[in-house]
Amino acid sequence: MARRILAILLAGVLALLGTIAVLIYVQGADDRAVANVSPVEVLVARDRVPAGTTGESIRRKELVELIKLPAGSVPLDEVMDEIPAELDTLVITSDLQPGQLVLRRMFAHSTRTAGGLAIPEGLMAVSFEATMAEQVAGYVRPGSQVAVFVSYGLSADGKERVIGTDGDGIRATSVLLPRVEVIAVGAYGQGVTTTTPIDGDRDDSGGRTQTSVLVTVAVNAVDAAKIIQAAEADALYLALLNDSSQVKTGDGVDSRSLFG
Repeated sequence: MARRILAILLAGVLALLGTIAVLIYVQGADDRAVANVSPVEVLVARDRVPAGTTGESIRRKELVELIKLPAGSVPLDEVMDEIPAELDTLVITSDLQPGQLVLRRMFAHSTRTAGGLAIPEGLMAVSFEATMAEQVAGYVRPGSQVAVFVSYGLSADGKERVIGTDGDGIRATSVLLPRVEVIAVGAYGQGVTTTTPIDGDRDDSGGRTQTSVLVTVAVNAVDAAKIIQAAEADALYLALLNDSSQVKTGDGVDSRSLFG
């Protein structure tokens, strides 16, 4: 009898301990859930902020604003509710887009940029104008990989290529550069107007006005010269690439082989 009573008491104690453990876990889960959804104030960009802008300038010009987000949706160790004085002389290393979170790791010493523009080691930046169609309906953005095509005139025997003319009435288009990196889109301006979708207009062959934008790419000296030469003749066109895109220099067609 004593053993049965002892077993019943032991089972009761274990059940009580189990209930307490469940209650503690549930309470902890509730606390964690509340903490995750509790709003925290974070800084976001009001508009586009150009790479190279200092922390002091961002604060003084009020280029960012405070909004509230659930704590569980943001990296709490990186977000800020103000631009501290310690970031005054540092700069953001890439453009901030409207509504983008401002994180501490986005700031670095200005020696990492040239004139507010981050240029890959050993390369140079060169810009050219492109219409919305030529820059893939506006989908070309800083960080995009693009192929650069060029259109030109071709002699009847196909041996002579001339930029800016129709040659012997034969037009051709080929890959000029198979893959280059876009490091900026738009003109560098004051405040937050470093990247703007409208930098100018030019007429197309039908007399209609097309919106154009400046595209800046990182290339070596020879490729920069090629781009400048073709841009002077308004003969450039871009194609947006992904990691698996297969492009080779010289690939193309002319008005004779278009349907071949």
